[in-house]
Amino acid sequence: MIHFTRNEWQQNTFSKNIETKQLDLNKIVSLNDKLTQKEINDVYIPLVQYLTEKIKVDKSFVSFVQDNMLKERKPLPFIIGITGGVSVGKSTMSRLLLELMRSYNPDWNVELITTDGYIYPKKVLLEKDLMSKKGFPESYETEALIKDLNKIKSGMPNVPTYTYSHLTYDRLQDAYHDINQPDVLIIEGVNIFQTNNYSEELVSDYLDYKIYLDAEIDQMKQWYVQRFFKLQREAFQNEQSHFYQYKDLDYNETKKLALDIWQSINEVNIKKNIMPTKKRADLVLHKDTNHEIDYLHFQKI
Repeated sequence: MIHFTRNEWQQNTFSKNIETKQLDLNKIVSLNDKLTQKEINDVYIPLVQYLTEKIKVDKSFVSFVQDNMLKERKPLPFIIGITGGVSVGKSTMSRLLLELMRSYNPDWNVELITTDGYIYPKKVLLEKDLMSKKGFPESYETEALIKDLNKIKSGMPNVPTYTYSHLTYDRLQDAYHDINQPDVLIIEGVNIFQTNNYSEELVSDYLDYKIYLDAEIDQMKQWYVQRFFKLQREAFQNEQSHFYQYKDLDYNETKKLALDIWQSINEVNIKKNIMPTKKRADLVLHKDTNHEIDYLHFQKI
């Protein structure tokens, strides 16, 4: 295990030669998250170069096996899993790594999927009485996710994966994201490192590198409440929003609702299901109160 503070990590000798002018931070950064060019340069560009070297070694080994044992070449992806607590910034980091990895390796096909699409449709959640457990392991169609990862990892072309609307709070019908033999696949979701005692296969069986984005629970709660207020002013005003009924709540009512959802659902899920998986990560990135990475803990090299 190797631990770096932010300052120590900045002393690395990576070349930092990834082009970032084309990055559209408005499309990368999630609501209430934060990302600066300095953090991209200091933390994420070296991390992408580190991951690239690891992926190249894996790709070389796969090519060796295919040439000498299978006598055929088929593109098999290196899969990076990203997880962490609610409101910690997983989506922002996943989209950033996607764009940086594409820039640094322009010949690679790099793709991103999220597990939100594999949450059961709202209708099924209601039938199973799981709306109050949304985001918990039992709310996911995990077998379908594993089947799709198996197809992708096997090199199957054009694998349709489920997509999700945060506006309607539901899986999108007849809207799929096709994954076509990527060199690298990034998968983001709260449930991807979890284990159980009854499944023959786990999502994590298909992950080649696991990253856990961490922060203190009280800090994540604060970010969640702040985001909830921003969503009320924006997305909740749309009649199609799942939370449309809460669009006109006053400040105290809105804060109480956000805290009730946090304490009864999100915090329970983090403590019971998400945090215990941190030890399974290859790399833990920790955020400070300013939404910036303050240390990197490589649990496996």
